[in-house]
Amino acid sequence: MFSSLPTSVLKASDLIASKDPLSLLQAEDRYALLGFPVAHSISSPMQNAALQEARLPYNYISIEVRPEELDLTLQKLVHLGFLGLNITLPHKRAILPYLHKVSDQATFLGSVNTISIRNEKLFGYNTDGPGFVTALKEEWNLLLPSQRILILGASGGAGRAIAAQCILGGCLELYVASRTPETLTAEVERLSQFSKGTIPIHTVELSDAGIASVMPHVDLIVNATSVGMSENDPLLISPHLFNEDQYCYDIVYSSTTTPLMKSALQAGSQATNGLSMLLYQGALAFQIWFEQDPPIEIMRQALFHK
Repeated sequence: MFSSLPTSVLKASDLIASKDPLSLLQAEDRYALLGFPVAHSISSPMQNAALQEARLPYNYISIEVRPEELDLTLQKLVHLGFLGLNITLPHKRAILPYLHKVSDQATFLGSVNTISIRNEKLFGYNTDGPGFVTALKEEWNLLLPSQRILILGASGGAGRAIAAQCILGGCLELYVASRTPETLTAEVERLSQFSKGTIPIHTVELSDAGIASVMPHVDLIVNATSVGMSENDPLLISPHLFNEDQYCYDIVYSSTTTPLMKSALQAGSQATNGLSMLLYQGALAFQIWFEQDPPIEIMRQALFHK
């Protein structure tokens, strides 16, 4: 998920270079979000509200980690006694070689967004896919088996996980869009083998012509790109291509209506941003870390009041 809301961050470069990294942290800092950029994430207030409600003696922070800093950052955080991590753009797939074990679901979804650290070993999970499914049910009572789905940006970590989750959930038909659709060939073959050919899967060029050709054939449009974080971003789909029976889920979470949402709403479609997905993937991460039910309503209040 992508956000347009600011938050304070710690730079991995400072953490790596410091001779006294503990001086950059609070004593309770044991959980973190790693990504680049992360200044717009609102995971920290959500998770910290949950930690406070559950009376757990920890703090959750955001760390800006460039791709070339990932290895050293992980080593440093393990050494400092961190217990859990969330992983976001652009590390969801790059993190895989550093993990000691990956859950079966994360392996199938092809990326990791949650890590539990136990005895200095890293265990990887993916809560994006299940969080997406729960969000659809909460927003519109939509179930995957009734949907023909178009995913914009299916080659990224979040898009890949959502595409795999759609197949896992038995959607009717799947269209995966990328500016370089040839890069999706292997993934489409893998998903087709899993579904034993029972679910039609199509690659689509993420261009005006490519999207226009498939829009009449889909029920749900999912934006898994970062386009929409800024109000000046280009419009991915023009209003005239939507119809009033369609749903648009933009995983960008923003303080304002995203350009894609505006386009869908103008045509009479239903549209929402990624706050509900962020809520449920975050709640599942909390459950993995602490093996207890997350305080969903407290987390919801922290997100929607931010």
